[in-house]
Amino acid sequence: MINNNKMSAEFKNYGLVFIGSLIVALAFALFIVPYNIVPGGVFGLGIILSELIGFSSIGVIALCINIPLLLWGTSLLGKKTGFKTAFFMISSSFLLDIISLFTKNQVLIDDILLSSILGGILIGVTIFLVKKAGATTGGQDILARILATKINISFNQLILIIDALIIISGVLTFGNYKIATYCLITIIATSKTIDYFMKQDIQNKTMLVFSKKNALIQKNIMGDTTIYQKFIKIIHQDSSEKMILITKNNKNLSVIESIIYNTDPDAEIITLASNFSLSKF
Repeated sequence: MINNNKMSAEFKNYGLVFIGSLIVALAFALFIVPYNIVPGGVFGLGIILSELIGFSSIGVIALCINIPLLLWGTSLLGKKTGFKTAFFMISSSFLLDIISLFTKNQVLIDDILLSSILGGILIGVTIFLVKKAGATTGGQDILARILATKINISFNQLILIIDALIIISGVLTFGNYKIATYCLITIIATSKTIDYFMKQDIQNKTMLVFSKKNALIQKNIMGDTTIYQKFIKIIHQDSSEKMILITKNNKNLSVIESIIYNTDPDAEIITLASNFSLSKF
């Protein structure tokens, strides 16, 4: 049964990776490539090399860059992450080239600003899905991990440096300095999208409740039929008017707060986001 659950979870993860591959392929084919926006990363480098060597298959170019990096960084990623990362690299590269065959890299939206924002949002969604599945997007991610073990620069700083070098290369290649602005807009849109979904994905909320009626509050919460009791647990209560309550279902929060204040209008609540989980929870 445990093995079946693990297989089901892995199947779901590969599904997320494939969805991410499709989304990022659409992002580049429809919004990024038509305007020669170079938002860093291996696909960004692929756009530059495609222009320089006159080879239109950006996905194939990206894959040729990614494969050596993946082989180089396999020991850092581990087997499971490595396989899922390889799956993302291959599927996203081929999907990009397939979609580009149909779109001919024609401009879909006659507005470069809107295209850069939409492209950035879709790239952000992709990165979130891939990270959620326990994989990486490869490319600069792997390179930054490798370099971080060899030089005294942090992973995040290396990502910024690599992106900056690719953007500068893109500006010089296409001879359009205005492109740099839209590259940065795409990167900002990507970053904001990742932050948004990461915050939404925090499942655990810890509530600290201070009240003289904690026993009654607990009774009312656990007796409320509108709350999914499987996803709520009171893990500490003492005589000092303190109760710690954790819920995994964010929809429960407003209901729980209403119950607390209806039971004791003078109660004080502190709600915190947390990333830990309870055993048998």
